[in-house]
Amino acid sequence: MLEFHLRLFCERLKRVLASEEGMLTLPDSTNLAPFFQNLLTESEIITTTLLGNYEADMARILSQLIRQECAESEMSLPLLQLLDLEESDEEDVERSDILEILKDINHFVHESEKAIDTFFINITQQQNSENESESSTNMTLLVGLHTKIIDIRNRMQQLPPGNSGFDISEKSNEIIRLLSEGQPRLDISEFERGREKFFDLLIEGPSGLSVVAILDSSGFDKTAFAADTYNNKHVKFYFDCLAWVRVSVLYDFGKILDDIIKSVMPPSRVSVIIGEDYQLKKSILRDYLTNKKYFIVLDDVFDDSEIWDDLEEVLPDNQNGSRVLILVAEPTLLTSLKMENGEKIRLDSVPVGGPLIRIKYEGLQFFVLHYGSMPLENYYKGEAIPTVWRQIFSVMELPFHLKVCSIYLCVFPPGIEISTRQLYQLWVAEGFIPYNSAETAEHYLKELIHRGFIQVSERSAGGTIKACYVPSFVYTSLFWVAEKMGFVWMRDMEEESIANAKRYIILDNQIAFFPLEYSDMYLQSFLNHISKSNHLNPKDCENFFKRFKYLRVLNMGSAVLDQYPPGLENLYLLKYLKLNIPSFKCLPSLLCTLLNLQTLEMPSSYIDQSPEDIWMMQKLMHLNFGSITLPAPPKNYSSSLKSLIFISALNPSSCTPDILGRLPSVQTLRISGDLSYYQSGVSKSLCELHKLECLKLVNESKPSRMVLSEYQFPPSLIQLSLSNSELMEDPMPILENLPRLRMLKLKQNSYLGRKLACVGLSSFPELKVLHLKSMYWLDEWMMGAGAMPKLESLIVNPCAYLRKLPEELWCIKSLRKLNLHWPQTELRQTLRTFKDMEWRYDIQLYPYGI
Repeated sequence: MLEFHLRLFCERLKRVLASEEGMLTLPDSTNLAPFFQNLLTESEIITTTLLGNYEADMARILSQLIRQECAESEMSLPLLQLLDLEESDEEDVERSDILEILKDINHFVHESEKAIDTFFINITQQQNSENESESSTNMTLLVGLHTKIIDIRNRMQQLPPGNSGFDISEKSNEIIRLLSEGQPRLDISEFERGREKFFDLLIEGPSGLSVVAILDSSGFDKTAFAADTYNNKHVKFYFDCLAWVRVSVLYDFGKILDDIIKSVMPPSRVSVIIGEDYQLKKSILRDYLTNKKYFIVLDDVFDDSEIWDDLEEVLPDNQNGSRVLILVAEPTLLTSLKMENGEKIRLDSVPVGGPLIRIKYEGLQFFVLHYGSMPLENYYKGEAIPTVWRQIFSVMELPFHLKVCSIYLCVFPPGIEISTRQLYQLWVAEGFIPYNSAETAEHYLKELIHRGFIQVSERSAGGTIKACYVPSFVYTSLFWVAEKMGFVWMRDMEEESIANAKRYIILDNQIAFFPLEYSDMYLQSFLNHISKSNHLNPKDCENFFKRFKYLRVLNMGSAVLDQYPPGLENLYLLKYLKLNIPSFKCLPSLLCTLLNLQTLEMPSSYIDQSPEDIWMMQKLMHLNFGSITLPAPPKNYSSSLKSLIFISALNPSSCTPDILGRLPSVQTLRISGDLSYYQSGVSKSLCELHKLECLKLVNESKPSRMVLSEYQFPPSLIQLSLSNSELMEDPMPILENLPRLRMLKLKQNSYLGRKLACVGLSSFPELKVLHLKSMYWLDEWMMGAGAMPKLESLIVNPCAYLRKLPEELWCIKSLRKLNLHWPQTELRQTLRTFKDMEWRYDIQLYPYGI
């Protein structure tokens, strides 16, 4: 792990030699290809052969770093003793030598990457300015690097043989084994009884509002336990509204408030309320929850006693059995509470495995359920290895490709929802996975989920992972490793950690936006996660770009720009760019000179005009705008945006055969605008997209004159979504013959008719998900025998006039999930027939159960 930077450098050199690093190939006149090949050869010798002989020594060094951290955090003496490693004077000298060489290696990588970047920037500047200066003048920046790597190799070869007697994995297992010996283990029968008591409390407990806190000290998965209850059919039927909110170590009740509102209130009200004043939102939520039986889960709650007062302000007690479930990540959170007899709660008074302990806080009825292998007080005192340190050992044992992807997760705030699409793009831009390799990224993500480094927070209706998050206890361990490796830097970190750090992250709202005093940093990534929409001064931006010209990733987050930031076009190496410019209407030509750009995100911008130069951006993979209009390619230009796979949202005026025919790789496309006016162009051009898998059509004209029968959909289509299309003809006979369609969403006002008919002999052969939304007048639905043979999930919202569902629906063996909103009494009565078939059907009726 300590050779982290050198291994990433080797991967970069491979991309340079393959002409995958930058838009430029190495100039023949410079004869640099052999030079880079020699650098790669020497670097790989050091990484794979020489450092490989000292893996045990480096593992010992890491273990010592953990021991030092434990001591600084006042960890208990037993754990420190277990981490103690006896070293002879000779071993201590060897350790010092290895550390010195590793320091020199990281310094060499830092200098080399900066020199290579400077070389490519200078070459690009010469081409842009048509300067005929000899490129050999730039080679002076690279002179001496080969000599330095040879010197490092020679010094390593002179070191005495490495100590192969230390195995960090074995040490980790030994610590865990010794700490668990003699400790009482969680009885599974006691665990099950605790589960039953917990469920009984939710459903049959006190009529007043009750709070249940769940703790553990044995690695018990509180989140999975709570999710099992949260998703239980009986729980969903019993409560009027439910909400699951992640709190995390960065406590922000404003965000918690917004998340609860989004979960419990209708979307139409949320869109109006969410931008209101904080105090007004609290009042609105409290009024809404009055007379409703609610169940709210707060996941990953740390030591912040403010949460009790904040909750009391917004959660009414209607004496109707409402519940709040808190998954406690830090036991000291409870020490401000009192037992039912008035005594202050003590951690040693919370037994293992139940029963539920009743305590009180102000007017709340409070219960604690603790699962663990030892008394909670013993756990808190450090007589068990904390989860965070166990997680650190797990990071160390990962293969390199997963190690670097997992550590990168710490650039996101703990508990925050991460778009998997964004995560994949960042992994590619950072050089952790090959260019244009979403499948590889998805495979890595699934492996990290399996190993417990990240959790899924949202899946698409088809099961694809859409969003994920890093639990706080995992984040702590990942950030510790990242800090020690010099992988990231934040404003409040130690100054010496700046030396080799290439990624600057902002998580705290109080941190100044630009670290200008550190202008000598070799910064490759800048990621702003401040939730507040700070307005930025264009001059500050220009100064920032001048100081940090080596940026590959620039994510301005929610920070607002009032105009295109001058100087941005000089960031020639930029691969990922996210800006928030709501007033932006015209894409400048200067932006199109960023030929390395792979991802361009401006979701708040609605672009009416784009320059022809955008067709020069051959590496673009993702375009994400509120709306963007693409120009027709220049008449003398025959190339295409061959790498572009994602566009959201394309203006219908750009949907011509000439434009869509130049986008051969597009897989996901959202078209939003006046689909009625551009009906002819859109309907006849979609067939040009031979690889299109996901298509969303959003009409924004009133009234709509869309005619679906004129559309020529490509047979590659897997997902289709229509919104506000106001179709007068039944869309089913037109769509049922799409051979690969697996997901169909007919959303707001997509169809205004009263009947649906899927009666073709091979109707929807691959369809798995059908979502019918806002079909207010639908009262009849017919299906032919054998239609939709693979359907798994059906959502109808609302179905106020639908008298019955097709009988053929119940013959579909794959059907498992059925969600109906506001069904007629007749339909509700029909579904009672299936109440005894819960083993097969997950039937959910809203707003009330069967």
